[in-house]
Parts: sequence; structure tokens; C-alpha cells
Amino acid sequence: MAEVPELNDISMEYSEHVEDFYSDEISIKMKTNKKHLQWKHHEECWSTYLPKIKPEIRKPEKPMNSFKKVVMLVVVVEKLKGLKGTDKLSFFDDDDLLNHILVHEDITCNSVETQKAVRTQFLYNATTVHVIRDNRQKCLTMQEFQGNARLVALFLQGQNIQQEAKINVGTYLSTKPDIEKRPVTLGIAGRKLYLCCTPEEGMTDPVLKLKEVDDIKQKQNDDLLPFIFYKKMSSSTYNSFESAAFPGYYISTSQQERQQVQLMPENNQTFLRDFIMNPNL
Repeated sequence: MAEVPELNDISMEYSEHVEDFYSDEISIKMKTNKKHLQWKHHEECWSTYLPKIKPEIRKPEKPMNSFKKVVMLVVVVEKLKGLKGTDKLSFFDDDDLLNHILVHEDITCNSVETQKAVRTQFLYNATTVHVIRDNRQKCLTMQEFQGNARLVALFLQGQNIQQEAKINVGTYLSTKPDIEKRPVTLGIAGRKLYLCCTPEEGMTDPVLKLKEVDDIKQKQNDDLLPFIFYKKMSSSTYNSFESAAFPGYYISTSQQERQQVQLMPENNQTFLRDFIMNPNL
């Protein structure tokens, strides 16, 4: 930081013209006024009462008028402004003070990765056993061929009624409950086979299959979703089952007998999607 020159080192170039300029307002000759005399009187009184204390007060021989001091100060400032090689930045300013108070430091930001726990979408509640028939009273029965199982719909009478499949209806609680849509799973009683909706290669529509599952209760979220159907009451008598994994697709039966139970879109009116559920007592 540059230093301000001493007052004695600066040529003031003060002349009598400056005094002449201010002669109308201020008298140049300094005289001892009444205040000086009063001060002298008080000084003598102090000496009388305090003989051991001799105050020494230094007074200028020719006191300089205050206005004249102001004039000379202005001249000094103007002289400083005119000095060659003096940069404005060399004088002390606010930045010089703030630079010692405000310290620029690099802030290190550490990114912390947090993993949010996935909330279970469906929570198992209970399982009941039902017999399910379509609105034409066709029964659901399971057929197996070379290790592949499927459900077909056909009319059963007499002793053949024993072929009707008993369905385990597992009910679930949903994080977004809807009284008109109850999430359920549909499995074959006595077997580890459950109806599942899966996409089929080369086909635009998903297909309905029976898939073996050791413990359906252990499945959650994406693993459980293909097995979930929304049971909806279409009337006081009939229910429909919409796929949770493929909204708009329903478990459906053909108008004809002995056809496989399929997954069909809602706009397909040739298939039946209304079913009657009766508890297996």
C-alpha cells in the first residue's frame, strides 16, 4: 500500500494572493483576544493554589485561523491528486479492509448417494377357496399335456363336476386402496400353479399362463405384479378380473366350449369376461 507523503515534503506554493483572496472575510494578522487573557489569568490562579504543579501549555506564537487550515488542507489534497505516478489504487480504501476480513476459500462439496427403500405396493392379506364360472355357467378345469398346464372352460354335469378346478383367491392390501378394485391372485388349489400375465414374443397382446410358484407370499413389487388381478364388481352377481401388469386386459372365456381361458382387451366383445364366484364350502 502506498504511503501518503508528509505535509512538509509537498510544495504548497502558497502566496500572498491566497491571503488577498480571503482578506475580505478573515483578518490575516492574528491578535491575542480576550480568551487568551482569560486563560493566562486562570493559569496564574492554578499556580497559586498548586505550587508544586507547574502546568506547561504550549501555544503557537501565531495561531493559524481554522478557515486557513481548511484552505491549506484542500490545497494538500489537490496536490496529492496531481502527483505523477500516483495510482488511485495506492490509497487505502474499503477493499483494503475487506480483504483482511473476507477470505476466499474453496468449498468442497461431497455428493452423498442415498438409496430410498422401495415401498411394497401390495401386502398379502388372506386366501379363500372358490369355484369360478363364466356368466354362461361354463366351469374352469385344468388340463395338462407334456408338462404344460392350462385352464379351459366347459360345461360339466353329474360326476364330471369333480373335474372343476378349485381356485385359491389370495387377497392383498394396496398402497392405493380402491373399493371398486381389489387386488387378488388366482391359483389352483392343491397345486403351486398361479395365473400369470406375460408378454409373448411375436404377439401384440399378452398371454395368460399357469406358472409354478413355490411361495406366492414371498413375491413383492415387480415380481408379484404379473400375478395380480383387480377383481371388480360389474354387477351384484358378476365379477371381472383385470390384469395389474397390463391394464385394460381381462381374463376371458370363449363363447365356444373347451377353449382355453385367455387374456383379452376390454374392447373385444366376442369373449366373456364376467364371472360368478362361489365359495367352496
